[in-house]
Amino acid sequence: MLALAALAGACGSQSGGGRVCTDLFAFITAIAVDTSGKPVTGLAVSDTVTRTGHGFDVAQQAYGPDGTVTIFSDSNLGDVRESGDAVRVTGIVGAARFAADYVFGSDGCHVRKVSGPDTVVVR
Repeated sequence: MLALAALAGACGSQSGGGRVCTDLFAFITAIAVDTSGKPVTGLAVSDTVTRTGHGFDVAQQAYGPDGTVTIFSDSNLGDVRESGDAVRVTGIVGAARFAADYVFGSDGCHVRKVSGPDTVVVR
């Protein structure tokens, strides 16, 4: 599972539902490859929370090897329940695309991937 966190500010903590949270900004990534297994870059990624139908674009982080795409982050932590929600993730570049189903939740402070693929195939 590729769960990456990048510093969003100085070290410290904040309260999150009675927990001590770090000042880290967490995001979940996947590796996007084409049908021959080569990394795909330049994807525009969007998510839709199945329970609510709420959709949003996912800002891409310039972090990781070629093909690394951000599929969810702390920016949208409030869109999913702590216990987890089903999320449909889609990515598009030109005429090629991928779609994959995930469950994202949180530890009360930061996003976590409950289930879903580590690699997505762009067709």
